[in-house]
Amino acid sequence: MTIDDAAPDQAGRSPEDEAGAFAGRLFEASIGAFDLLSIYLGDRLGLYAALAHDGAATSLELAERAAIDRRYAQEWLEQQAATGILAVDDAAASDDARRYSLPEGHALGLIDPLSPFSMVPVARSIVACARVLPQLMGAFRSGGGVAWSEYGPDMVEAQGDFNRPWLVGSLGTRYLPSVPDVHARLQADPPARVADVACGVGWAAISIARAYPRVRVDGFDLDAGSIEHARRNASDAGVSDRVTFAVRDAGDPGAAGQYDLAVVIEAIHDLSRPVEALAAIRQMLRPGGTAIVADERTGDTFSAPADLAERLFYGFSVFCCLPAAQADPPSVGTGAVMRADTLRRYGEAAGFARVSILDLEHDMLRFYRLDP
Repeated sequence: MTIDDAAPDQAGRSPEDEAGAFAGRLFEASIGAFDLLSIYLGDRLGLYAALAHDGAATSLELAERAAIDRRYAQEWLEQQAATGILAVDDAAASDDARRYSLPEGHALGLIDPLSPFSMVPVARSIVACARVLPQLMGAFRSGGGVAWSEYGPDMVEAQGDFNRPWLVGSLGTRYLPSVPDVHARLQADPPARVADVACGVGWAAISIARAYPRVRVDGFDLDAGSIEHARRNASDAGVSDRVTFAVRDAGDPGAAGQYDLAVVIEAIHDLSRPVEALAAIRQMLRPGGTAIVADERTGDTFSAPADLAERLFYGFSVFCCLPAAQADPPSVGTGAVMRADTLRRYGEAAGFARVSILDLEHDMLRFYRLDP
């Protein structure tokens, strides 16, 4: 059979049409990849901030503001305008005369870390994943992993900034108040104690402390770089008198029976031994205490092709979440696409009497309540 008389696929397309559509998809993805890399440069070099704070600029003006080379400034500005991220006042003007500006709506996604539209963490995390590709290929062959530390500070900051908008804007003012008994305990005396387990750079702990002035919050994480960031963030937020962060395991015997509430934000799927971690969290709770876990809002079952959110989860799982967990054997190898039944099974195996899904709306996360 020749190419010309090949049978069309089930969608009515010939293999050539299907190949063309697939090539087009990858071509668009390539442009998107370059957009993310250029956003990384604009973020890390302060180029977007210079345009947002000081207004439209020529390539020379931007170079002077950001202390970069003028020729690189010109090429970056032209690329940004060509791809539609920046606006240019007169494309027909000479190279030196063209003025570029950052549209207000785009600035929300590029320079405001509290904006729900912030996309800079995606660019930082993609760069961090690319950084470890040689180690990741070795892990694929050996079954080993890639240590979290290998991903560098870009990934630490990106992980914190992914959830920062909703943690700062909604955790203490919308989500926790929607759980009546937890909300009441956090307002009551004697002051409640809260554990933020796998706290990262600390936004959950900080947000709880700001929303509930009586509580004390302790953040636990095994990554020293994250804890350093968390302490700075708490100091800047003015809550370091009631929020502490330590490089500490949740299984530390000194934490047993000390907490009214434990929160775990988007971390259970990253853990090598989630059942052990959840068992330690259960031991941390006082009588009547509870744990709230936020993790990926995955589908109930595997499907293909999947929606955009699940595709994103799988991307992070392949390049970061699974390799980081595999670096700490023995690992159950959960991965980012942790379905609700899996979390429920982990919680029950850890000794929790009830694992329920809270009726809290979030585009990317599902919220679980675990009661001893």
